[in-house]
Amino acid sequence: MNIVIYLRVSSEQQAERELSIPAQREALQRYADERGWSIVGEYVDEAKSAKTDARPDFQRMIADAQKTDTHFDAIVVHKFDRFSRNRADHAVYKALLKKHGVTVVSASEPVDADTPHGFLLESMLEVISEFYNVNLRHETFKGMRENASQGFHCGGRVPFGYRRIQTGLKVAYGLGTNDEVKLVRQMFQMAAGGHGGKRIARQLNQQSIIEGKRWAPSTVLAILSNPVYLGKRVWNKKSDANGKRNDASEWIIAENVHPAIVDQQLWDAAQASLTARKINKPQ
Repeated sequence: MNIVIYLRVSSEQQAERELSIPAQREALQRYADERGWSIVGEYVDEAKSAKTDARPDFQRMIADAQKTDTHFDAIVVHKFDRFSRNRADHAVYKALLKKHGVTVVSASEPVDADTPHGFLLESMLEVISEFYNVNLRHETFKGMRENASQGFHCGGRVPFGYRRIQTGLKVAYGLGTNDEVKLVRQMFQMAAGGHGGKRIARQLNQQSIIEGKRWAPSTVLAILSNPVYLGKRVWNKKSDANGKRNDASEWIIAENVHPAIVDQQLWDAAQASLTARKINKPQ
């Protein structure tokens, strides 16, 4: 029988553990050899979550399976959760593949889905996988919430003007270079003086203090609206699921958790000036 294998890791951290791409590949090759199956293709999604079907190679594999000249009879995965952690996606894609004569096989969870017992077992595995995914997301959010409430970094880029300070597993902020700190203060001072994002960006680019650094008005305005420069951390403004802005009651705000670059007086003056510019901007 001709098969293809699908390999997936959900994060770069996971790639260092037992479910790494090479480990999955080796296990599936051994599984195929034991059965005399021929691996005729391989699809790989690295650092992709199975809670969504928006995975490039997964979609390419599904599209290839639907072609009239499909050259494989089965998709083999290390575990069913490599294929999908979403019960609905799992059922929909398995049904779609079955219409085209392609089955999904788990090398470490052998079940015969064509029997009542096999159907029940596979359904239970899907439910367990989805529970694990939902529970992991819940526990991760709890951990990040606690991390944010203590003023520690919760992922993403460290704001310009600061640097990472690693303390065990926690990441705090320390001041960046003198040039970076001076540039941030200059932005706020210029904003307080009535200048807008375009004027400030143009001035900074003419100064060329930091080699290779080019400023855009949008970047300048993003800095000017970030309370991190008051020594404050604000987390959970937006939902990861849809990018919508959360209600202010859901924000996690930690005060005085790292060195401030501007004081409250300069911050207030800059915000007032920028707000006035918006109000007075010709329509």
